[in-house]
Amino acid sequence: MVLSGAERARRCREKKKRTGLSEIAKQKDRLRKQAVRSKMSSSQLAALRLRQHASLRKFREKTATAPIPSSLDTSHFVTKQAKAKALKKMKQALPANKNKQIELIHKIAEDLNVLQLEKKYERNYQSIPLEVKKKVFDYYCRDDISYQSPGKRDTITVKENGAKLKLQRRYLLFSLRELYQLFVQENPQIKLSLSSFQDLRPSNVLYKSSIPHNVCVCIYHENISLLLQALSKYIHGLERIDLHSFINLIVCDPANELCMFGNCTHCINKFKIEINDKIINPTLKIKWMLWSISEQGRYEKIDYEGSVLECVTTLQEKIDHFLFHVFVKRQQSSYFETLKANVTDKKCLIQLDYAENFAVIDQNEIQSAHWSRQQISLFTVYIWTKSFTQPMVIVSDDISHNKFTVSQCLEHVLKHLQLMIPLLQEVIIFSDGCASQFKQRYLFKNLSFLADKYKIGLSWNFFASNHGKGVVDGVGASAKRMVYNDVMAGKRCKNAHDFVRLIQDKNNSIIIEELLVSEIQGAQKALNLLFDNVRAVPNIQKIHSMTVVRSGEIELKIYANSAEKKAFHF
Repeated sequence: MVLSGAERARRCREKKKRTGLSEIAKQKDRLRKQAVRSKMSSSQLAALRLRQHASLRKFREKTATAPIPSSLDTSHFVTKQAKAKALKKMKQALPANKNKQIELIHKIAEDLNVLQLEKKYERNYQSIPLEVKKKVFDYYCRDDISYQSPGKRDTITVKENGAKLKLQRRYLLFSLRELYQLFVQENPQIKLSLSSFQDLRPSNVLYKSSIPHNVCVCIYHENISLLLQALSKYIHGLERIDLHSFINLIVCDPANELCMFGNCTHCINKFKIEINDKIINPTLKIKWMLWSISEQGRYEKIDYEGSVLECVTTLQEKIDHFLFHVFVKRQQSSYFETLKANVTDKKCLIQLDYAENFAVIDQNEIQSAHWSRQQISLFTVYIWTKSFTQPMVIVSDDISHNKFTVSQCLEHVLKHLQLMIPLLQEVIIFSDGCASQFKQRYLFKNLSFLADKYKIGLSWNFFASNHGKGVVDGVGASAKRMVYNDVMAGKRCKNAHDFVRLIQDKNNSIIIEELLVSEIQGAQKALNLLFDNVRAVPNIQKIHSMTVVRSGEIELKIYANSAEKKAFHF
């Protein structure tokens, strides 16, 4: 009798099972598929897994909805005796209780899809839109939400498109629940749960509790926080209160300049009502700590002791300055983020700062060399335009971060900008408010000169005190890490020229330039003439935005979006 193709295939499979060839073929197939998967990138592997899950889900749905046999007249048992034995065994296995028998038989019939039952509930799975994921990712990486660690070893290695990538660590400035509340307030139209918000956290953004040693903390925020910790048990309503909630407690509207600058008639008595009137025992003796200048002239955390009322009085004395500081901090950070999102190829944004000096080291150096190391200065810059973003580092053997070196660094940056952006019309600069480097009358006078020299609009904005951390910290850390790794591998870096060469050899994306000591000295004579008899800018420490109007004239504001502005002539 001639066998059909299906019968011949079944016999072949049975023969392979008997001889063991089937397992050998399966093992070869597994190894082949493993080899293919090992050559895939992470994105290709993820796509494969998605296709496999989709196929498996489709197969399960097909199996679950398989048609029920229309007739049970034909038996799948070989003989009637075999069927009777199986039925007897099943009956013996059932419990004696009739109701239990019915329940179990009903369940078996349901599992085998013999009975079609209505589904009581089917969960509706909804994926988070890509726009929301990107918005959450960008929110986590904002400089007012998390700060970038400046250390050359503060990195996390992640895989992206199959390749390893080193990312600089960032640390959240709030707890996750506080951060989620702030995100919901800023984006009320986005419906996102706390767990989903947590799952979308980038791998290089670490929790606030992961900070190894928190340094460069804002003294205004920290002192208020220390006072609130001391008073939390002695004032009703201050238990476990955070700074954000405390500000909302004592002002009508934290986004209103009148309230935050102490000019609101409704806010005048809020501190008395919410704090003074809720003191449990005003005469009770307590202890608190504050960062203050010691007798030796150093900032130290000093212990104080007094009554609850005295501690509240100390808090009230610091409130006005603290609220002014918080408002400026929020306004400048918001303005900075807005500018980043709205740069063009004619208007670019720059953030700049001096990184910590790089100490020149050698592999296998002697003990005495450790105490007499030469240092290299790093002026770090990050540029935002519509077409591209670009990090830049200017290194120099001159480590005096004064008005002359800053002036020459700005010349290098502006020359590069005009080469990279031929249609450049306006440059907006952001930095911290360091008085010895940036926030000074000499820089303001020099900017009015540079704007006229390069025929561009120039403005300089300052972050609030102690809140100037940003992407430039990561730029300096990346540059120092690359050179440090080369030195550990046996290469030498003796000066700024070697530092530049080692980074350029890596064909890195960072623009690296050397500022020669002779160049600074050569420009010093002309700059002395420019800086001679410069008028002092009144209340310069309160100024956080400066715009060049014309040569010798500038416009000053307390913060960038302030309606109040003052003209100043040199």
